[in-house]
Amino acid sequence: MKSLYVRWSGRLGFFLLAVIALVAILAPVISPFPQAQQNLAAHLQPPHWGGPHWLGTDSLGRDLLSRLMYGARLSLFIGVTSVVLSGAIGITLGLLAGYFRGPLDDVVMRLAELQLSFPSFLLAVFIAAVLGPSLRNVIVVLTISSWVVYARVVRSSVLAEASVDYIEAVRATGAGPGRIMFRHLLPNVLPPVIVVAATSVGAMITTEAALSFLGLGVPASVPTWGAILAAGKDYLLVAWWPTTFPGIAILLTVMSVNLIGDWLQRRLAGS
Repeated sequence: MKSLYVRWSGRLGFFLLAVIALVAILAPVISPFPQAQQNLAAHLQPPHWGGPHWLGTDSLGRDLLSRLMYGARLSLFIGVTSVVLSGAIGITLGLLAGYFRGPLDDVVMRLAELQLSFPSFLLAVFIAAVLGPSLRNVIVVLTISSWVVYARVVRSSVLAEASVDYIEAVRATGAGPGRIMFRHLLPNVLPPVIVVAATSVGAMITTEAALSFLGLGVPASVPTWGAILAAGKDYLLVAWWPTTFPGIAILLTVMSVNLIGDWLQRRLAGS
């Protein structure tokens, strides 16, 4: 039963994420309207399953379905890019700290502990407030606030691997630190990092949505799911759809990546 759950939860996660990614890629082709097209005469129209506005319109009369399709592109881009950048920084620092140890290890770990002493979301809010709202700054904020987890995971894995016989054998052949770290240690410490990265995509998307909701994320004109949700909050008492549908999109995406992350973790653990 447990094996069946793992298998089907992973398949469901991959299916949902594949559908969302496909919609994001094909948004310019399949969206019923240009995402920025305004029609004030049709503002805040409720969902109508027969069209033309299947999910309704926002306060400026823009088609909500089209904006959600385009929003999928930017929200996934923000999530994946932030994970790649924070992972690259964290993995590199974790490798260096775990391999060389000593003063370098102390500096990296004290910096990580200092950052962990602040709640990650509050740190993201502070940095976003300093840098200002923009797509680039959101990615910078998410990268800075999330590199620590990768550094700690990689460092602990490197400390366990660095004294294993095969590393000593490679070192005896005259291999330099760079070759040992990136050719021999890195492949062996990647599995737990992949699990962390898979689940972090959803966290990046929800953090971007929260920052945009507070007015610290991307500008309102940029159609991320967080920005669409934030733009609809002022009309929540008279129109539920501009906030509900972006929330559902975020929920499904986060659920899919979490299912994939859980599946990867169980597979790597041999379940």
